Amino acid sequence: MNRILMDILELIEDATIPNMGHSQANYKGMRLSSAFQPIFSLSHCRVVGYEGLIRAFDEQQQALPVWRIFEQAITEAEIVELDRLSRALHMHNFMQQGQAGQWLFLNINPQVIVNGRHYGQFFQDLLEHYGVPPSMVVVEIIEGAIEDESQLSESVQFYKNLGCLVAIDDFGAGHSNFERIWRLSPDIVKLDRSMITQAASTAVARRVLPGVVSLIHEAGSLVLIEGVETEQEAIIAMDTDVDLVQGYYFGRPAPYLLQETRSESIAKLFQGYRQSTVPEIRHQKMQDAVAAFLKASEQLEAGAPLSGAVQALLAIPGVDRCYLLNQQGVQIGTSEVAPSRRSIMSVRYQPLADGSGANWIRRPYLRRALGNPGEVQMTRPYLSIATGELCLTISIAIKPMGVVQVLCCDLDWDVSA
Repeated sequence: MNRILMDILELIEDATIPNMGHSQANYKGMRLSSAFQPIFSLSHCRVVGYEGLIRAFDEQQQALPVWRIFEQAITEAEIVELDRLSRALHMHNFMQQGQAGQWLFLNINPQVIVNGRHYGQFFQDLLEHYGVPPSMVVVEIIEGAIEDESQLSESVQFYKNLGCLVAIDDFGAGHSNFERIWRLSPDIVKLDRSMITQAASTAVARRVLPGVVSLIHEAGSLVLIEGVETEQEAIIAMDTDVDLVQGYYFGRPAPYLLQETRSESIAKLFQGYRQSTVPEIRHQKMQDAVAAFLKASEQLEAGAPLSGAVQALLAIPGVDRCYLLNQQGVQIGTSEVAPSRRSIMSVRYQPLADGSGANWIRRPYLRRALGNPGEVQMTRPYLSIATGELCLTISIAIKPMGVVQVLCCDLDWDVSA
């Protein structure tokens, strides 16, 4: 064992609390302790890991504010020492509780990530001392705190080479950007609490958040939302398709790991989720539009022109426009716009209003309709290029005169929601 690790471990062993299975560490007149906040997998409905958080107490075991710890570490050497002591303490207490098959999430100070190598080898020796498989450790790095791109990349690669998982922490705060996610390829991306609070209070943020999660998934990373504190935020997290959750709603930081790893709160969320996620097509406002849409498709197959077939459909509140596409996604003729919408169409989008000859092959409503002929398809809300407003599109593949075509209808999202 190297001298650096021995010195750190001595600080822990000197302050071990007998018969409690939990240790503290002496640090500048304070006693440092570990608190572990559980991290849950929504799909598995159970704990899959814990984040180690530092806590401080005075000699009488009265809790001290956390900032008191960090204000004691001023020089770079002191910051490195405190960071290493914290990690060693968390690992010591985690392993004492004998929890196998769960990740230990460890935060590493950005200064230590960049300059820790100048103070001798430590982390690999720490893992070996406690016999912790590197694959069970998730190293959390705040990517926005390290401006030097090459140093950030080297640091991420260092921990990956050890066999640890790497999590980018606080993504969505400050100057976070997707370019770093694509370049660093972290195993896990932790979304900052501000993202879930914004989604809970702002409709736009709630609509956008699933797209953010999807982009991170496509980049090859799992997604963890932290700071989930209310049932509403928990339901939003489920809606966004995140993998992992952390926050007071699911479990508060505590010195000891949970004896029961399965989560009743998640099980109840799933029960409510199944009851609340009835397809929107069953809502009354949508039923009227879909029924008229099916009648219009039947009239088109019988040989009626588009303008006549969709007349009744366009009279329904919330219906914006109807249009026909060929099998290649090219629009046949102009769109039929609802009379109620003609007078309020934004002149700002006038250059995009005429869709005749436009190619919509990239749109999911075309691909889904062609893949499921005769069945009504429905998109998620998206920004209409024709109006600049949120809409959703219903579509169906039909075969008038033996030629495959796709009938589409845009519905105003504000009305149809």
